[in-house]
Amino acid sequence: MSVSGYAYSYARVMSRMSDILSEGRLKDLMVMGTKDDFISSLMDTTYKEKLTKAPSTDLRNIELALKGELIDQYLMVLRSTRGKVNAFFEEHFRRFEVKNLKAVIIAKATGAITEEPLFFPVEDFFGRNMGGLMDADSMKDLIMRLENPYKRVLEAVLLEYEARKKALILESALYQDLCGAIWARMTGLGPKDRAIVRKIIGTEFDIINITTLLRCRAAGIEAAEMTKYFLPYSYSFDFNTDNVNASMSAEDASTVVQLLPPSAYKEVLMGAISEYEEEKSLIPFERALRNLFSDTIKNTLRGAPINIGTIIGFLYLKELEIKNLCSISVCKENDLSAEETMGIVML
Repeated sequence: MSVSGYAYSYARVMSRMSDILSEGRLKDLMVMGTKDDFISSLMDTTYKEKLTKAPSTDLRNIELALKGELIDQYLMVLRSTRGKVNAFFEEHFRRFEVKNLKAVIIAKATGAITEEPLFFPVEDFFGRNMGGLMDADSMKDLIMRLENPYKRVLEAVLLEYEARKKALILESALYQDLCGAIWARMTGLGPKDRAIVRKIIGTEFDIINITTLLRCRAAGIEAAEMTKYFLPYSYSFDFNTDNVNASMSAEDASTVVQLLPPSAYKEVLMGAISEYEEEKSLIPFERALRNLFSDTIKNTLRGAPINIGTIIGFLYLKELEIKNLCSISVCKENDLSAEETMGIVML
């Protein structure tokens, strides 16, 4: 799309860019003494309207209000773009519907159903009711109630799921299909837009694959099975190298990282090994990768160019901010210290 074609959407995004909370403000929210203090401070931000309309200030309603704000930002972009750019953002927006479906699948697969998952409010846009799936009698019944593309995708792996009872089989099928659809929309963009989006989306897919490798290795999943869960899309990380093949059989996550081929991903992961060894948790590795992705977004936004990068960068920053606010809210609800909270939030 030409620069003039971005004028309207760019102006709307830039008018909201100043609403993004600074790192200093997020740190201030983390050290707030109580949940009520945290909510009171948020009343001085763009989240005031959503929080004021929430029926209560319990954890569930806070998270629903924050998610509603994120969806509003996507809808603003969808209303202010057109053509292939609009089609790309609509496919990208579908991630939230997939997240809703994933929450239902995990709840049904694990039997951990105490209340309806905290869905992103996207049903009005897509016209598909995920909440009604919670009373399905079985995973097969759930899948039969779905509309395409989800019914088609999950039916194809239902027999494998029923034989092995691994929710990862269903989750992976959903994300393989979604990411393929997003990638296809990306390739339909103009050359300049395509290059920008490929870097951002490709980096995200690289990180998803590396995270999948680490999680599968930690779960003891063999290399032959592991490869089925990797996305066949990448930006700068080649999963077909001898180094990566060796890492799939590594004895632990530290060795996985050490065996990876040289890259920016390996560099940040190496810096998190000591923290991983201390905590015996993959969280330090996942945080390091998400921080790398955040830096990629911020570099894309540098200078606020009038192109698709500013729009997608704003949406990702908003999404990260809301993830962080939800995390802080959970920490406040559970009386975690500011230090513990800072170990969870990704700045």
